Amino acid sequence: MPWKPPIHRPPGWMPAKRVRRDGIDRAYGTQAWRKLAATVIARDHGICHLCGQPGADTAHHLVEKRQGGTDDPANLRAVHRGCHNRAHGRRRGV
Repeated sequence: MPWKPPIHRPPGWMPAKRVRRDGIDRAYGTQAWRKLAATVIARDHGICHLCGQPGADTAHHLVEKRQGGTDDPANLRAVHRGCHNRAHGRRRGV
């Protein structure tokens, strides 16, 4: 029987918490969402809805999907990723 060496884990090591992703979250990685976001960014001429500066790179729901909003372009605005994260109280990099 093959021998498997022990895995080194420093004191206090904990496995990373897994974030549960529901169906709403999974939709954001799809090609359909990227196409819709690109359409909204083009419609808004790349101007961020939150800060008013050019260079918007994602779309923001005015009424979140979890609160009954839809992916209708009338409910979407172009925003910078950083502005979007600040609006939702998240840290950078998401």
